[in-house]
Amino acid sequence: MQAREDIFKHPKTEYPLLQQISHAFAPTASMWRMAGELSRHLPDWMDGPFTEIDAEAVAANIDIWWCSSAKLLKQLTGAPLEVAVAVSQQLQDFQQHIPLITALRNPGLRDRHWEKISVAVGCVVKADAGFSLSRALQLGLPAHVAAIEEVSEYASKEFSLEHTLDKMQSDWAGLCFDSMPWRATGSSILRGVDDIQQLLDDQVVKTQAMRASPCIGPFEERVKVWEAKLNQTQDVLDEWLKCQQGWLYLEPIFGSEDIQQQMPNEGRKFKAVDGTWRRLMERLAKQSEVMVVTADEELLKNLTEANRLLEQVQKGLSDYLETKRLAFPRFYFLSNDELLEILSETKDPTRVQPYLRKIFEGIAGLSFGADLEVGAMISEEGEKVAFAKPFNPKSAGGAVERWLIDCEAAMRDSIKYILKESVDAYSNTPRDTWMCSWPGQVVLAVDCMYWSSGTAAAIVRHKLAEYASQLTQELMQVVNKVRGNLSKLERKTLSALIVIDVHARDVTAELARQGVVSETDFEWISQLRYGWEDGELVVRMINAAIQYGYEYLGNSSRLVITPLTDRCYRTLMGALHLNLGGAPEGPAGTGKTETTKDLAKAIAMQCVVFNCSDGLDY
Repeated sequence: MQAREDIFKHPKTEYPLLQQISHAFAPTASMWRMAGELSRHLPDWMDGPFTEIDAEAVAANIDIWWCSSAKLLKQLTGAPLEVAVAVSQQLQDFQQHIPLITALRNPGLRDRHWEKISVAVGCVVKADAGFSLSRALQLGLPAHVAAIEEVSEYASKEFSLEHTLDKMQSDWAGLCFDSMPWRATGSSILRGVDDIQQLLDDQVVKTQAMRASPCIGPFEERVKVWEAKLNQTQDVLDEWLKCQQGWLYLEPIFGSEDIQQQMPNEGRKFKAVDGTWRRLMERLAKQSEVMVVTADEELLKNLTEANRLLEQVQKGLSDYLETKRLAFPRFYFLSNDELLEILSETKDPTRVQPYLRKIFEGIAGLSFGADLEVGAMISEEGEKVAFAKPFNPKSAGGAVERWLIDCEAAMRDSIKYILKESVDAYSNTPRDTWMCSWPGQVVLAVDCMYWSSGTAAAIVRHKLAEYASQLTQELMQVVNKVRGNLSKLERKTLSALIVIDVHARDVTAELARQGVVSETDFEWISQLRYGWEDGELVVRMINAAIQYGYEYLGNSSRLVITPLTDRCYRTLMGALHLNLGGAPEGPAGTGKTETTKDLAKAIAMQCVVFNCSDGLDY
């Protein structure tokens, strides 16, 4: 009525009495509804096929009805109450059978479990089409419910293990290896094995836990077979990835004909591995399912043999590189990859040039002639210094280390020769002309030599103050020249010369102020002093004497020298003189490394700065 009143937009008529009747009748209606459902289901549960009973649904319905009946018993009176009591009694009686139903309807029960139950109750029991709950009650099974529950619980555990094993095996269905082409090799490599490895790790752990379970009995043989299969898959994957890593590292190395010629035995072994790898990846392209591929025992043997050969190749390669490092020790400061890149360029010496900066302190390139004769070295700044005795890499017969030894000797001989020439020219040429006529390194070294000899002479003649004034005038000449038109290289040379000359002038002025009158005074011998001795340039400091290294440094800048710099020089010079190591100590960023590098420039020694890594373990 109210719905129709809404249609015609009439005021709704209230029926309070109807609402009271509905509210009063609700418990009775609920009771009859519950009684009807119980009377409809109970015959099916008691006499229907036991195999069709859903134990969980039965238990859930009984629980719901039991709670409802308890509530209705408080709300009903009279005849409805008597019906509710009867229904409640039926529920209470049936509730006693719930544990038996739950135990016998366990989906994990198998024939072996029914046999155990039959033994426990003393008669044959099996939930077939003719079995029902009434039949179970007739057989007296409620009296044996504890034994039946024990067997059912054990069956549940076995069923859980069986289900887990089935799930593990199904997880591998359709799981395939993924591969991708690798550069221009014509072959491919594995990729994206992380998911496979994670699944494998998880299942290995689960299988080991299953093996330790006391309920594994019926599936023990099946679990052993599955564990062996997982272990083989793990072994194959480990060997495969190890082989892939070795192949990826060595393939570009032995792809060079030069390396193969120098290492024929290792080349043959790698060729065998390369053939195995290519055949394997070709088969993988046709069949990539993980469990099918790894089940091949021949595959594991082939991979194991390939890895054995790769280890021999790696060892042979390491021994080969060690012989090269022994022949040319500067190779010790290169990683294996860099050294191999150099050694693979035996036919064309010009292709070694990109690596020269890592081998020599200041050589960034070499000047090759028409017949590949090397006539000069070129610094990073573009400074070109001619070799006193040119050499030809062809004479080394393709051995890179041999002509690099020739290059090192030519570098040292040339710097030494140019130093001598520059020393002679210093006294015959105006200083402002001389300083722009020679390589930057030579200008600084000769300038230091003349300052050392001039200061020593001034000390003997007691004319340090006059010599300090002369140094100031010479310094101003350099400053004035810097203000003029200079090339980039000349300006760089003069900038470094000013740094050295300022320090030299300050030292001389300080010696004059302190009244130094002897060449053996500590204030003088504690300075870095240069001089020719027996045809060699020697650098002295206190009682340390080191021969000038003649390492070509290029036209590099120099650090401003402070008292702390001098103290570091004294310590490191003493260590070098005694063939010991020096260890400057202090906070980060205070100049320890730069001071050490600057001392190396002062005495023309190669200075290598690096952090230890797997590739550099020397």
